Amino acid sequence: MRPLNFFIIFILFCSNFSFSQKPYRGAEYRTINEFLYGRFEIRMKTAIGSGVVSSFFTIDDYWADGLSSTVNWREIDFEALGNHNNAIQTNIITAYETHHEELNQLSFDLSQSFHTYAFEWTPNSIRFFVDGQMVRENFNNYVTTHNTGQKIMMNIWQPIWENWVGEFDESILPVYAYYDWIKYYAFTPGSGFAGSHNNFTFQWSDEFDYFNSQIWQKATHTWSANNAQFVQQNAVVQDGFLILCLTDNLSYGYSGGELSVAENFFSEEKTTFKISPNPFNSSFIITIPKNLENKVSEIVFYDIKGNEVIRNKGISSGKTNVNFSKANLSTGLYFFRIISGHDEYYSKITYLR
Repeated sequence: MRPLNFFIIFILFCSNFSFSQKPYRGAEYRTINEFLYGRFEIRMKTAIGSGVVSSFFTIDDYWADGLSSTVNWREIDFEALGNHNNAIQTNIITAYETHHEELNQLSFDLSQSFHTYAFEWTPNSIRFFVDGQMVRENFNNYVTTHNTGQKIMMNIWQPIWENWVGEFDESILPVYAYYDWIKYYAFTPGSGFAGSHNNFTFQWSDEFDYFNSQIWQKATHTWSANNAQFVQQNAVVQDGFLILCLTDNLSYGYSGGELSVAENFFSEEKTTFKISPNPFNSSFIITIPKNLENKVSEIVFYDIKGNEVIRNKGISSGKTNVNFSKANLSTGLYFFRIISGHDEYYSKITYLR
């Protein structure tokens, strides 16, 4: 038995040694639950540097179900490739890891400022949006094969394929991808109030004020084409931002200094609407953040069925008073949409008569 035990120990040692030899450390943030169809939306500033990928995507985690064949592969991607500063790759991956990639040209450098990326996934179509503008739309037959639940993920990693992401220079490390918030809307055709044709209904959001272990997991895996090992320490939630870090294999975590200093490089302030009181019984006040003062064109309120009940236009100040007393509405939950240029923001409030 001793030779066999020695052999097992030797194999485990070699496996651990090989595992530790990844030259870099990356990060992945993933939901615990899966979602079938909907609008998936995030505001992010991508990582900088040739050879680096930062992302926002959904994937069928069939490995967690004990399956191994790539016939089960389903994935919908936004991928920022470090060698394309002014383009975002969209990809719809189907069975046997079959890629349907498009490189969508944009008018800005993705790594220099925050922008909103969203995709709408329905049984018959997948649409991609950047800052409210559709950049890709697919009704192909392969779209309909996306009929199983998928987890929401964001990651940062260093691929082996230079012809895809460019040559990597490790002297740029550490590099970071910043995420401001994320939102999920269920697919509710005919009864929604958001997205294309109002076919989606807001379900939840995360402002990344803390690590919500009821929603998220931090990954600890890698694969053969990834030069980075995912570690939990490289998924940092700090001061209202999720920061995914790519570091060498001797360090980890966010080392960009105080985040208040790093925020000087952000193109926009965080967009937070304060509502007081909530719940309310006749009227309430919405406080518009400074970066959107005089930029909000209207605020639209909906009931739980998606019916419009009140619309406020011509918002010109930092505080807007909304009065429900003359609307003859029932007690309950209401949603509202704040429209500012191409951007839309959603929240909810409770009315008590």
